[in-house]
Amino acid sequence: MTDLEVRLLRLIPVGSERPINGKEIAKLLGIGERTVRDIISRLIVRYGVPIVANRGINSGHYIPANDSERLEGIRELNSQYQAEGKRLGTLISADLKQHEKILAELERKEQDHESIEP
Repeated sequence: MTDLEVRLLRLIPVGSERPINGKEIAKLLGIGERTVRDIISRLIVRYGVPIVANRGINSGHYIPANDSERLEGIRELNSQYQAEGKRLGTLISADLKQHEKILAELERKEQDHESIEP
C-alpha cells in the first residue's frame, strides 16, 4: 500500500456519525477529488477495505461499524448503480443526432413565439 493510500485510509472514520467527504480529504492531503475517488476505489477493490458513503445532509465516506451501516452503504451504492445502469442503457441506444433535433425544435418554438408577439 502506498504512503498516500495509508494517509487517506487513516482519514476515513469508523462509523457513520461523522463521515468525511472527498473535498475535505482532497484538501487535507493536497490532492484532487478525482484522485481521492481513485484511491478509495483501490482501497475497496484491491485491499478489501469496506468504505461506504452517504449522500445528502450528512454526506461523506466512512467504514461501517456494524452490519446496519454496511447495509445502508450498500443501499446508497446500489441506487447509484441503478442510475448508472439507466444512463448506460440510454447511451447504448441513443440517437446520435437527438441533440440536433431538440435544438431545432426549440429554435422553431422560439421563432413561432416571436412571430405571435405584437
